[in-house]
Amino acid sequence: MNQISFQYPTYYLLFCLLVAIVAVAILYYKTTLFSDRPYWYKVTLALLRGLSVFMLCFLLLNPLFRKYEKKKKKPILAIAVDHSESMVFRDSTWTKTFDADRTKLVSDLSDKYEVMSYQFGDQVLNKDFPVNFSGKRTNVNDVLDVIQDQTDPQYLKGIVIASDGIFNSGKNPLYHSIVKTIPFYTVLHGDTTQEKDLSIQREYHNDIIYSGDKFSMEIDLQAWQCASNSNTLTIQKLENETWRSVYESNDKIDNDQYFLTKEIILDAPTPGIFKYRINCKPISGERNLKNNSKEFYIEVLDAKKKVLIYALSPHPDISAIKDALQSNKNYEVKIAFNGETIQNIESYSFVIFHQLPGPGSNITGMISKLDALKLPRMFIIGNQTDIITFNNSQNIIKILGNNKNLNDAQALVVPNFNAFILSENLINHLSQYPPLSVPFGNYNVDPTANYLLYQKIGKIDTKYPLWIFNEASGIKTSVLCGEGIWKWRLNEYVQSNSFEPFNELISKSFQYASIKEDKRKFKVNQSKRLFDESEPILFNADLYNDNYERINTPDIAMKILSNDKKSYEFVFGKKDNYYELNAGSLPSGEYKYIASVTWNGKPLTAEGKFGIQQTNIETSNLVANHNVLRNLAEKMEGISVYKNQLQQLTDHLLNKSQNKPILFQTIETKPLIDRKWYLVILFLCLSLEWFLRRYWGSY
Repeated sequence: MNQISFQYPTYYLLFCLLVAIVAVAILYYKTTLFSDRPYWYKVTLALLRGLSVFMLCFLLLNPLFRKYEKKKKKPILAIAVDHSESMVFRDSTWTKTFDADRTKLVSDLSDKYEVMSYQFGDQVLNKDFPVNFSGKRTNVNDVLDVIQDQTDPQYLKGIVIASDGIFNSGKNPLYHSIVKTIPFYTVLHGDTTQEKDLSIQREYHNDIIYSGDKFSMEIDLQAWQCASNSNTLTIQKLENETWRSVYESNDKIDNDQYFLTKEIILDAPTPGIFKYRINCKPISGERNLKNNSKEFYIEVLDAKKKVLIYALSPHPDISAIKDALQSNKNYEVKIAFNGETIQNIESYSFVIFHQLPGPGSNITGMISKLDALKLPRMFIIGNQTDIITFNNSQNIIKILGNNKNLNDAQALVVPNFNAFILSENLINHLSQYPPLSVPFGNYNVDPTANYLLYQKIGKIDTKYPLWIFNEASGIKTSVLCGEGIWKWRLNEYVQSNSFEPFNELISKSFQYASIKEDKRKFKVNQSKRLFDESEPILFNADLYNDNYERINTPDIAMKILSNDKKSYEFVFGKKDNYYELNAGSLPSGEYKYIASVTWNGKPLTAEGKFGIQQTNIETSNLVANHNVLRNLAEKMEGISVYKNQLQQLTDHLLNKSQNKPILFQTIETKPLIDRKWYLVILFLCLSLEWFLRRYWGSY
């Protein structure tokens, strides 16, 4: 149904009609042009002119054309298939049959439902078959997040999950919020029978150790149906393309549900990246041998950095920072409080002032010593900081205000910050961290300062600094403009059951602030030295001209070389005034890279190394967990079927009377002048009048 509405009172149409009558009367009432013609000539022309004038006046009232349309929306059904390796490791013969059955399922349901297809494992793909079953992990929670984000809950009437129920990454899907609102229909794959199997379940080690130290690792070993056999464990180290044994043990497996945690202490080698392999000798009759070995890398450094936290008084921030730094063996942390004498301050690589300078404190002498040694430092501002003295203690920022009036400010990541790479996981979590207490006032920041975080006050994104870095006269200074960072650490654990993203933020920030100035004109940085084989390998690069201004005019080529002599070539992408490269994922092994660029006729190169460790998490457990899938289905009265019972699932979904199409009405409102047909009629009236007047000889 269509209708026209007005923005002015309808009696204005009378004025339009009056204007049209006056225009017709002036032109045709007393004219003698058609006195020798039949009277209907003049009447026809008068009607055309009157209609044209009326339509023009009518447009001046800006009428609106409303179009009402009824539409039918099918209910949405999401179908997600697990494409991880565990689905086909024991048996892959079922895939062709399942492919045909699933295609028929989608076809049969398409008349009633709008079917959306997904694949999930280590990543979520919004696509239909074919499935290659190559995922290195299984994260069911991720696909539920994607479905929740991409569909309207009003129309989503069901989610079909085809999986073996084994999830080894992300949160337990049973606790996802969508489970409480949407029915689940689960297709059970895999074998729940526990076969004879000896496996390395987990191994724990430090990624970074130090030359001359000893380092420990813990290995969890599990065996099923292997009683009365022996577990022979060896640890090997790769040296000059040859595996050398560095540890061996032999333990008796005394029952069919065997579990053992072994702690092993080894000597750290010389600095570098080293590859190790844990290997369990196979048991007679064991079919799954992939989980009998595990490889990993260790990076060995040749020195530790000593960090001094000098604080006005005890505070939970101090413990949070200390724990985060000491999670990385690269740091040795000492805590001292105002008034304590600091011996051998030149032995420290970095000094943190927490709420200093403050009442009754004088750090001028220490600042002078640090300046003489050109030691980097960081200030953390709190409610006890003496703002006036603080402004005089550094040159990076001046705060015109006081710490008696405080704002609650959340972290807002600066989009173009590229001094170091923050993981996507950390960037997502930072915006959800609790607010810090920051001083209220105006912030005057050195224009050369590098912003890591802005302040978000309430719902307002500001440009006020929350965490900044700067370097002047060869001295690096960092300022965190708020206290309460300990709440970030606790919040991270609540979100992810881990401190790792928070530790990454602290470790990378302090590493950047404490690193010595690098005056090379061409630099390449990598996100980390050791990658899992499913991770993307990220680089960024900086190129400087003779004025040491960052530019990205020429192209940068990158060649990555593996130990087996394979070569991978890339070209960096350009962004703002720097370069970035996502090299994707590569097979496990050791690699070196050579990046090259030519500027002002001079060739420049940068080299480095990294390692990629194999991910065996999918093959460590191949026993299907159908209880998880059945519990998902039972939450909202869904059903569970086996992979050869898809017709039963089809019949159930087609007969579900609650899942009906939704009817809704849309209203499209546009000015009448946007309707082409109206302008065509107006043009035809004017053209026809002109043509008839000319044809009948009036001019």
